[in-house]
Amino acid sequence: MCSIVIIFIKDIIFNILDKLVTTIQKKLIFTLALALSVTTLSVLGQSQIFAQETDEKQFTKASNIDIHTVFSFSDGVEESNSFQAYSQLSGFNKNVESPTFKLQGVVDFDRPILYEATDIIYQRGITNTQHNYGQFDVDIYLKKDGITLRHFHYTSCTVADYKVSTLFDKEEGWNTSKGFATIDEFEFKCIGYSPNNPLYDLMKTTYKAETESSLDLRDTQGWSELYK
Repeated sequence: MCSIVIIFIKDIIFNILDKLVTTIQKKLIFTLALALSVTTLSVLGQSQIFAQETDEKQFTKASNIDIHTVFSFSDGVEESNSFQAYSQLSGFNKNVESPTFKLQGVVDFDRPILYEATDIIYQRGITNTQHNYGQFDVDIYLKKDGITLRHFHYTSCTVADYKVSTLFDKEEGWNTSKGFATIDEFEFKCIGYSPNNPLYDLMKTTYKAETESSLDLRDTQGWSELYK
């Protein structure tokens, strides 16, 4: 009888232990799955935040207008697409004022000759033009979708002012995802200035091509009445 009771008690204990182990396993599996889910969500969240920060640091341009510059130095030609701001300061009244303009853009790799010219002009003075970087020409192209809308040609230019500054959102503070922009600010003074309107020229060329010229009409004065 005792042996039967012992066996019965042993079976009960084994069943309890089996259920207990199963419960612990389930809890362990659930805990591991939860931890994995939290880790995955954290990584995805960080990736999304990083992507948002990257997008926020991009410079938005109204109507997608790109500024393309061409500097013609005696040492060579240097082209740049990294200027974000172009401002005409003077020169429209060509009889009383010299043409001046300003370019602003994040410090970048594509203007080493311009940096060199700026440094030499600073060392020798703005009025001293008796060196390779004393005067140069500048072309500004305002483009959209690869088409030039406006073109401004400046001749005999020099760097009148240069400074580096860092821009950031002062309302948000420093510890935000807005980011900082360290920019070059160039101001140029030139002797010559010529605005060009390639978009209008393109329109005239297209219209002329679609319109039949009077020169293309056949001269029928000497033809017989049958073929007129």
